[in-house]
Amino acid sequence: MSITLNEAIADVRMVLNEANAVFWTDSELSDWIKEGTRIVASKIRCVEADDDLTLVTSQLVYTSSDDAWIADCIAPYAAIYNNGSSGYKGLQFVNPKQIGNLLTYTAGDPKYYSFHNRSFYIWPLPTATENGNVVSMLYAKESDDFTAIPDEFQHLPIMWSQAKAYEKDKMHAQAAMAKQNFYSEIQFERIDKTTRPGETSRAVKAGVPTDARGQ
Repeated sequence: MSITLNEAIADVRMVLNEANAVFWTDSELSDWIKEGTRIVASKIRCVEADDDLTLVTSQLVYTSSDDAWIADCIAPYAAIYNNGSSGYKGLQFVNPKQIGNLLTYTAGDPKYYSFHNRSFYIWPLPTATENGNVVSMLYAKESDDFTAIPDEFQHLPIMWSQAKAYEKDKMHAQAAMAKQNFYSEIQFERIDKTTRPGETSRAVKAGVPTDARGQ
């Protein structure tokens, strides 16, 4: 069951055996929980979202200046193009170095997308006909919002906050152990829950990466 940030702070205090703020303030514990949340969101990629990227005539690269949500995007998982007439088509992910070297050169409906340095690349280039059409992106995002991560991961930022609390109290051995346990669980969750389904064997044979991470 999902818990709130205040409940998470109370859980940290229970482990620290300090029910009310004396040595560790609620603000400190909250900041450490948010810090742990950022690590969890970026490593496990468990905060997912979907947003639209609006196409612009002859534009290849799209950044947060075009659509603000791109600034928080860590890894895209899928892209679905809407041609403006309820015609939907999934785009294939390619390495940016393949742009211009693919079979499709003619400007028009997009067929491929790439992602690098918080920037999307759409190929072929849109024409005036595609201007204003959207590509719906499904992606993992960064976040420090504790309530945004799924409840099965919420214990991890709590563990991080405990480790940071031990550090403040100069309990370095306990802090090191807590961090080791934290990163061990991060690694387990990455292996256990973040593998994405691949494309068909035909796409693999054609040299198309199976997902946005090229796996």
